[in-house]
Amino acid sequence: MPCWLWLSGHPNPNVPIDEGIITFARIKELEESPVVGRFDTAHLCDIHRRIFQDLPHYRPGQFRPAASTWMKARELESGELYYVPYAPQRVVELGLNQVLKNVCGPRAFANLSLDQFAVRMAGLYGDLDYLHPFSEGNSRTLRTFTRQLSREAGFDLEWSPSHADPLARDQLYRARDAAVIHRAFPDLDERRAMETDDPTEYEAYWVLQELQRSPSLDVIVREYTTLHPERKNRDGSEDEYELE
Repeated sequence: MPCWLWLSGHPNPNVPIDEGIITFARIKELEESPVVGRFDTAHLCDIHRRIFQDLPHYRPGQFRPAASTWMKARELESGELYYVPYAPQRVVELGLNQVLKNVCGPRAFANLSLDQFAVRMAGLYGDLDYLHPFSEGNSRTLRTFTRQLSREAGFDLEWSPSHADPLARDQLYRARDAAVIHRAFPDLDERRAMETDDPTEYEAYWVLQELQRSPSLDVIVREYTTLHPERKNRDGSEDEYELE
């Protein structure tokens, strides 16, 4: 069921507006007029602010509030239900600064092969998704951020196929959530799961066993990525890509 809200500035305040329509329009605006920045924490926050600027309950551009833990109940369209553990709020800003500093923007991706790009981009997406900086809207923000970063590095990362049908949507969630759990509990194996006193860690191990039956995030990113036309010569071979 869509979530409705009333916009006081709407031409007809009696007409309900779907949040999805509003954010879709804002994302389209960002495709036409992207955030100008350095692909750092401020850049990511500005994308969130612009997407959700009409929806104050999303806390546009602000980090999620402090909490000792941050979990999400994931219910897939297949009916599968499990919990995803994200980074504690206290490490979000420092983690973002470090991850995005290490990435070094589009230059780190330029002139990679498609396979190399997919592995590196999936790694970045997993790091950012684990940090999960915002209360709501992380998925739309990360897709917009990684799409812009990819484009400026000479690749077209098109996330729209992930919305094509329930199977595609569930596959992306499984891949993302597996990447997050790997970061929440690095090197988690059965022995560790059996010995832990942490019920979240124990449950995460069994969830991960199921999630890893689906394609990994780098496989999905590779499927959704093509070289930007400017990366090719007239004969179809790849060329060195000059950053704008």
